[in-house]
Amino acid sequence: MRILLIHNFYQGFGGEDAVALAERQLLENYGNDVFSYTRHNNEIKRYDLRDKLGLIFHTIYSRRTEREISNIVWTWKPEVAYIHNIYPLISPSVYHTLWSLKIPMIQVVHNFRPFCPNGWFFTRGRVCERCKWGNYFHAIRHRCYRNSYLTSTLYSATMGINRLADMVRRIDAFVCLTPFARDKLLGLGIPHSKVFVKPNWVETTMDPGLSRGNYVAYLGRLSSEKGLWTLVRAFERLDSVILKIAGTGPLEAGLKAYLQRKAIKNVMMVGFKGGEEKWDLLANSRFIVVPSEWYENFPLVVLEAYAAGKPVVGSKLGSLPYIIEENKSGILFEPGCVDDLVKKVSYLLGRPDEVDRMGRYARSLVESAYSPAACYQRLMGIFSSVRGNGDYRSTEPGC
Repeated sequence: MRILLIHNFYQGFGGEDAVALAERQLLENYGNDVFSYTRHNNEIKRYDLRDKLGLIFHTIYSRRTEREISNIVWTWKPEVAYIHNIYPLISPSVYHTLWSLKIPMIQVVHNFRPFCPNGWFFTRGRVCERCKWGNYFHAIRHRCYRNSYLTSTLYSATMGINRLADMVRRIDAFVCLTPFARDKLLGLGIPHSKVFVKPNWVETTMDPGLSRGNYVAYLGRLSSEKGLWTLVRAFERLDSVILKIAGTGPLEAGLKAYLQRKAIKNVMMVGFKGGEEKWDLLANSRFIVVPSEWYENFPLVVLEAYAAGKPVVGSKLGSLPYIIEENKSGILFEPGCVDDLVKKVSYLLGRPDEVDRMGRYARSLVESAYSPAACYQRLMGIFSSVRGNGDYRSTEPGC
């Protein structure tokens, strides 16, 4: 199949970028012909004042994208477009252009744009869905995008103008990573025939780390919506075990200052970890914690922990209850509740045999439900359905 894969890379490499690259490789490994149309937000760093002023208009509708996508379609003739992220450089013009050229479009729901200008359904420290029906003035009022009136206005205008121009209705299919996201879209009036579930996946070629480590781990962005303050305050009371925090982000300096001021010795900030270092950190841990206080869609770190044979303690919010099987691959706690997190972590620390059992189950789960082969079959079924070759939807969290 000839597949046009579209993705706008972020300045800080993240989960969406990793998925886009991995899925291109997956599709090619199975013999598909993939053409990648990509932009990278690092381009903005080289912009002069004129370019930056132009970006305001290009974010709403990029003529460059319209021109380049049209050329690709006419010369390369893709059978389907598979879209990850489009903001801000590619812009929603990609939807209108592909629609006019009659190329079926499949949008992966990594976040909740265009129903929320920042994509998170989260602002000012709490879950928020005020903009989902199209009134984006809430996002401007609350400075939901990077705490800025200017950028919040820009993204609100981008969502509003293109939504009025039928952007959402022109997308042929939405690929949700869990039933949680599926239900959100159905609740917003997206037809059931357009909504599919296909989770993320992970390679399982490395041996799991089934030994008992001497620490608990957090891996991810250091930002408020990730529940870092809840995590640190919980382990401030769990001083008998080490917590290793791997990652970077806007809370890094504040967290370090707090740990130093409170003389907390059992919490270690170890910086960003990738590749072998990331695997070693996972494989040698007891388990990991995902304390998110926003609607996580499908954090890859959960599957990576499973592949390493480690259970996950996660907050009972968003997609996590669909990915973490209670008392099988991990346990859940009330989001933002330090007391409950302390209770659940203490429970696992006192039951090493339970941790081992959950870790083995977690590994078996990724080998079956979240393997590359299983998810490739699901994805190709969605492509076939969109191209008119049958209905291939699923209500299950796994493949």
